[in-house]
Amino acid sequence: MDTEMINDKVSQGIMLISAEKYDAAKKVFEEIISEAPRTLEAYIHLGNACANLEQYSEAIEAFKKALLVDPNYAEAYFSIGSIYVLMNEKVKAVEFYNKAEENGFVSSQMYQIMASIFFEAEDEPQALRNISRAINLDPFNGELRLLKTKIYLAFNRFEQALESLDEMEKVLPDSFDIYDVKSQILLGQERYTEALEVINKGCSRFPKDYNLANIKLKILIQSNLDAEAHKWIDYMKSEGLFSNVIKDASINEATLLIKENKIENACKALLEANNQVGDDPDLLYLIVDIYGKTAQNEKLLTYSAKLMNEEYGIFYYSTALFFHATALEATGNVSEAEKEFKNITIKMRKATINDPSFYEGYLYRLLSHVKIKEYDKALDLAEYIENLYPEKADAHAFRYFIFKEMGNSEEAKKERDLAKSMNPNLDIQ
Repeated sequence: MDTEMINDKVSQGIMLISAEKYDAAKKVFEEIISEAPRTLEAYIHLGNACANLEQYSEAIEAFKKALLVDPNYAEAYFSIGSIYVLMNEKVKAVEFYNKAEENGFVSSQMYQIMASIFFEAEDEPQALRNISRAINLDPFNGELRLLKTKIYLAFNRFEQALESLDEMEKVLPDSFDIYDVKSQILLGQERYTEALEVINKGCSRFPKDYNLANIKLKILIQSNLDAEAHKWIDYMKSEGLFSNVIKDASINEATLLIKENKIENACKALLEANNQVGDDPDLLYLIVDIYGKTAQNEKLLTYSAKLMNEEYGIFYYSTALFFHATALEATGNVSEAEKEFKNITIKMRKATINDPSFYEGYLYRLLSHVKIKEYDKALDLAEYIENLYPEKADAHAFRYFIFKEMGNSEEAKKERDLAKSMNPNLDIQ
């Protein structure tokens, strides 16, 4: 096979890869190699074809054979590293990326991948080193700058994260993410004035962006600028922004109304949102919580039943079970309530065995034991919680509640005093 024919065949194989006909491309490159075994391009493209077919071992073999033809061919090292990433062999990936770099290969993509690998390994210095290299090679890539910010945030380096976003704003002032992420960092630090300044700038640049509008609503509420928050809600609704983030915006609106003790209005906002999006676990949970705290037991029965879906996750499911049983008890269905409380003790025991960190599981299990007057089991569980969380006042608060239900006022007072000494802000009488 002469040089011209080899070049034609390589072009044919590349076209087949472009058309996503990887099997056919693989055969073409194998044919070239059988006739001209020192054709570097054929090995590289064969490796790419195999990679797209998820034939990773064959892909690595092809790239390694390319290195036999040219031991300094840096792109082959990079390709092998990338295959190891796909195989989730991160150490081998870094090894070959380093070899690629040693042979003169530089790529923002390679440094980005290495940054992600080190980030996942919680190696902050290496993650930052590599993402900075990537940014130097591709300074207008917002994704790279956001990854750098994310790395800073993961290690609680908030000021550096803000500085990273400031640098991003200088080169990419029209990037939505700057105003989104920066305002939320400042909000988390309770720097409300600065957060509002940033989000106002973002809303000015992107007046039709409903996500930024909703973040502004959240900032106004947490800043206790309630009158402005109401005006902003009216603006969002008049401009069609509210409906695009109906769930989150309604939760924010309900938060504002609850602050103002307008509980029925808050519930109405949540119910309207839930009707529009279909039963949503976050919305249903808030509705159930309101009905539970306001003892609207008939409604609590209805909506806790809607939330009683294991697909929503164990937190929502367990909450629904307990509220439903509580509502049954409050509406006079004592026998049914007792059955459900007993069922909760069994289900929550299994849940906490599967996930020992599931705190609410212990809580609902303990409260259910008390409801069915299994006080010894409730006290045993309070002791277990104390062993898990000795620094918390919770176990003493639980024992206070248990002894109070048992009519043992002396022991209840002791536990209350211990709980209050550990947490003076604890709201127990």
